[in-house]
Amino acid sequence: MQGESKQRRMEPNERREEILDAAQALFTENGWEAVTVADVLEAAGISRGGFYHHFTAKDDLLAGIVTRMTRQGLAAAEMARRKVSGNALAKLNAFLTGSVRWKADNVEEMRFFADVLTKPGNDILYRRVFDATAAAVLPVLEGMIAEGVADTTFDVADARLTAELIVALSHGRRQVLDDATTLAALDIDKATGQLDARMRAEGATCDRLLGLPPGSVALPNPCDYRRMLVGLVTTVTSPHQAPRTNGPVPQEKP
Repeated sequence: MQGESKQRRMEPNERREEILDAAQALFTENGWEAVTVADVLEAAGISRGGFYHHFTAKDDLLAGIVTRMTRQGLAAAEMARRKVSGNALAKLNAFLTGSVRWKADNVEEMRFFADVLTKPGNDILYRRVFDATAAAVLPVLEGMIAEGVADTTFDVADARLTAELIVALSHGRRQVLDDATTLAALDIDKATGQLDARMRAEGATCDRLLGLPPGSVALPNPCDYRRMLVGLVTTVTSPHQAPRTNGPVPQEKP
């Protein structure tokens, strides 16, 4: 009775967040495939009808969790951007660095999604998650590009189209990240170099899209890529098997 009373008092957005919290905890602990909608209903203390008021299927939960995490990452990146003075390029680079750092600092949450989305046969699910992420990122990136056009830092034909092209670069990064994570279990240095090389290429592409000199967009970030891979690789190595490295492996933050 007490749970039902609590449910009636909750606002719809609060109830939706509670369902996502329960689903994320279950997915992280037990794995995506092992958790059912019934498990989420029990953990969240909600009826089936209440669940379907917010979500239509189990896949919606993953999209919702990813969208929420994307917004958290964007908030951290935006905070980093606001701390920087200078032109639109300086602010864009601060934003990109803040975004990568947030992922490295929150690698525990990233592990589950890396495991689910890189499995064969999950292409449709990956597309849904990518679309949800793009929907959150695009307006933010478009706004930054428009500001850069206004102060003559960027030279683009259309801010929205340029933002779409930059976001699309990350779509092809799926296999690169999967390969780098697998390689990291054997050699963290090579894996970091592999991922960093991809990001250097994406940075060079962004330079051209934004009408900037080579090396302007600061996507290379080997230190944080390394931290992220060290965290991700723990899903494929035993607690006693550390990734091989030519240097010290950075410790994850508690």
